[in-house]
Amino acid sequence: MITETPHTERAIDMLTIGGIDMDMVLTVPRMPGLDEKEMAKFLGWMPGGPAANAACAAARLGLHVASFSQVGDDENGRAIVADFARHGVDTSLIETVMGQQSPFTVILIDPSGEKVILVVPGFEAVYSAEKAAAVLPNVRYLYMMPNREETFLTLARLAHQHGAQVMIDIEPTVCAQRDKLERLLAETDIVSFNRFGFEAAAGAAPAFAAARQLLAYGPHTVIVTRGRGGVLAVTHDEEAEHPGFPVEVADTTGAGDTFHAAYLAATIRGMSLAERLRFASATAAISVTAIGPRGRLPTWAEVEEFLKNSKEL
Repeated sequence: MITETPHTERAIDMLTIGGIDMDMVLTVPRMPGLDEKEMAKFLGWMPGGPAANAACAAARLGLHVASFSQVGDDENGRAIVADFARHGVDTSLIETVMGQQSPFTVILIDPSGEKVILVVPGFEAVYSAEKAAAVLPNVRYLYMMPNREETFLTLARLAHQHGAQVMIDIEPTVCAQRDKLERLLAETDIVSFNRFGFEAAAGAAPAFAAARQLLAYGPHTVIVTRGRGGVLAVTHDEEAEHPGFPVEVADTTGAGDTFHAAYLAATIRGMSLAERLRFASATAAISVTAIGPRGRLPTWAEVEEFLKNSKEL
């Protein structure tokens, strides 16, 4: 691991790995149960994916962001790349793979803004260690979902060899695999869990003491997002939490991705842990007021304006 303060001369603030797809977004009056039918409203195809959403959110906040990814040579792949460019994300490291279908999801959103996501993964992307090694000396933070363990470990180790830091967002299904979780944390600097993943990883409800125990496995920062319950984080020297902001929720898709992007942006700006959580919570709160994972990605100035005029929960 490296120190918490990144090198300031690096050209790429955030390099995201994969985590891209197109989302078919539907709204439903209620989530159907097994063997039930429900009428849905089709809202359209929207570019998404956890790492991709974070990349776009970070770029909107003023970071220099690049995506190291692969897409299929289909309409969805072209739309994914075009939307990256529209948000200011560097697409020079994105490769189009001929004859392959880009990944997509089906997202069901209920009237409260909560969602269910069905993932159709498409082809399995291959990330060249040689290409990664060429760009990582210019990267501050590597951000990815560590679903494919060997790929993650290879890229994370390369990142550390070149002085970059690694932030990951871990799914609850991964957290339940203890040996795998420990291997991932050993190569991670900043780890974020949702409340379900944290409970699987720590065997306890989200709390400072339980989060601090996970620092022993390698990361210098552990974050736990709790939806409407706010967020908490610990480092070896600090602990902080934020209750969140009351907003009219339209769609929670991508809220965690936006939070992570804003957390890194606030870290690079030199904010304290408590300030990072407040800023990231505000950014995520703004993002859920529109449909789609990128329907409302604010600029830095827009977040500052929101903070001036909003009350915390």
